[in-house]
Amino acid sequence: MRTRFLVVHLAFAMLAAGVFVTTAGSVPRAAAAGDSRLDVFVLDRGGSPVAGADVRLGRAQRVTDSAGRVRLFGVGPGTITITHPSHPDRSIQWAGGGDRVVVVLASPVRRAIHIAGSIPGTPRWQELLALADRTSLNAVVLDIKDESGRVYPSSASVWGARAGSILSRWSLPAVVDEAHAHGLAVIARIVAFQDPVAGRSIPEMAAWNATTGGPYTKNGQVFLDPTDPDARAYALELAAEACAAGVQEVQFDYVRFPDGVSAGVRFDGGSSPDVRVATITGFLAEARATLPSSCDVGADIFGFITSINGDGGIGQQLTALAGVIDVVSPMVYPNHWGAGWFGFSVPADHPGPVVAAASRNGLDRLVGSATVLRPWLQDFGGYGPTQLRAQIDAADALGLGWMIWNAGSRFSEAGIPTDAELSTPAEPPPPLVQSLPPSGFWDVPAASTFSDDIAWLGTERITRGCNPPWGDEFCPRRILTRGEAATMLTRALRLPPSTIDRFDDDTGSTHEDAINALAAAGITKGCGPRLFCPNMTLTRAQMAALIARALDLPPAVGNTFDDDDGLTLEADIERIAAAGITRGCGVRMFCPGDPVPREQVAAFLHRALSP
Repeated sequence: MRTRFLVVHLAFAMLAAGVFVTTAGSVPRAAAAGDSRLDVFVLDRGGSPVAGADVRLGRAQRVTDSAGRVRLFGVGPGTITITHPSHPDRSIQWAGGGDRVVVVLASPVRRAIHIAGSIPGTPRWQELLALADRTSLNAVVLDIKDESGRVYPSSASVWGARAGSILSRWSLPAVVDEAHAHGLAVIARIVAFQDPVAGRSIPEMAAWNATTGGPYTKNGQVFLDPTDPDARAYALELAAEACAAGVQEVQFDYVRFPDGVSAGVRFDGGSSPDVRVATITGFLAEARATLPSSCDVGADIFGFITSINGDGGIGQQLTALAGVIDVVSPMVYPNHWGAGWFGFSVPADHPGPVVAAASRNGLDRLVGSATVLRPWLQDFGGYGPTQLRAQIDAADALGLGWMIWNAGSRFSEAGIPTDAELSTPAEPPPPLVQSLPPSGFWDVPAASTFSDDIAWLGTERITRGCNPPWGDEFCPRRILTRGEAATMLTRALRLPPSTIDRFDDDTGSTHEDAINALAAAGITKGCGPRLFCPNMTLTRAQMAALIARALDLPPAVGNTFDDDDGLTLEADIERIAAAGITRGCGVRMFCPGDPVPREQVAAFLHRALSP
């Protein structure tokens, strides 16, 4: 009877302290020799779990859950293949060791320069390839069709032939192969809806000025109608040709409605805000659906789109675009921002902070999206190496790639860093093969002060961790509520359910049945009249008092700690110290007012209950 008394009252102490306990489930363990089980943990570049990824190894195949995890059975060494609709595919070799493989799905970080369409095949092309060899550049943005409306490489485009825009200056497959030989990815730039050639030669494809009776023009620009199926087909036809030639990405520029249009401009499908957003988003979604998965889809957008909620009057709304494209590239050129933006009277005088602020705004609005933000940086308008480097450093500090714009492809080489000068790796990290620590929990390494205590808690089946259904994390620093502890304690003691509702402040709580079961067993009377305080956490001093009373520890003489002098619970703290249950939190310190994390509870219980 004495033993039962101590167990029940210790259970009450554990409840009050917020211990997470259970006798159900199994304790995580390291894989034994010959075990054919492997966990795969899939993350994005930011460290967030990737749900819905298809993971295959041999004949085993499963889809990651909300925690980004799968468990494969019956597997041996081989190739792990991971695919996801919003992330690049990845294949890795697993040699058969460890209990878990952590894999990051992420696109390479592209660092590119703009290559004007007139350059391939000229000596300047070779100079730019050499520039890439000397610096951290790993990609080029190659003009296929630029804002002049001209298509520079040879092309079989039906619409290009009809418009008379094909110059056939060079072979796209040959130029792509040459870039690849220098280790450079190729991003094909296709100007979609600003096209003075097609707009004039195929006027029915253009936005129409009802006042003048001709294609809409402004400052020398002629815009195709983004709602016109033929205008869209022209850009998509060139994109498909570029992907077939081996480019890694197609980036659509001028993928928008014209800005500042007058009331007399007509579009086949209309131009209300909803129509504009649906049109541009729909065009890019069509590109993503029709182009091969090996070819990413990107869009250049105005820089200010990162910092507003609407579409800027042009159909570019960042949150809408994020759901349908792989890469979004805001033109965050510092001299394009007016006075007052980001707190600067002359933003162009602050290139690094402007790029950082605009990019952070964009990243904040892309949270939860797999779309990569890669800004265009300014190397024109009087800027030189210092201003260029400030922009690159700002993007790099945010973990971003970047692209440098100069219309004539003349760049400030001294402002372009080497790989060693950048903090963001170009490629995703290699897979990490892990073995389960001796504690039995991934988040409690062998070096943890509490590793043995937590391992004992698992061995004794007092806990199954904090991350169901996996049960292989302990959350050592987490503070539990009384309600959470009540649920786990009820399971640990296998208490029968109670039909009596004893407390008013747990109504509707997922822990209500467990709390009532504890009360029916006489383990708790709550925290006040008809109150249990299910969301309350306890201090170390309160826990000390409960354990001392539950174990009926004898009075102790002494003053082990200095920071509990004069406290009502000082005697109880001294009792558990004399019994060897606590060593305090520092030299002659107990930290009586601190809340109790799970790792400290493990230590208290291990010392109190282990032989």
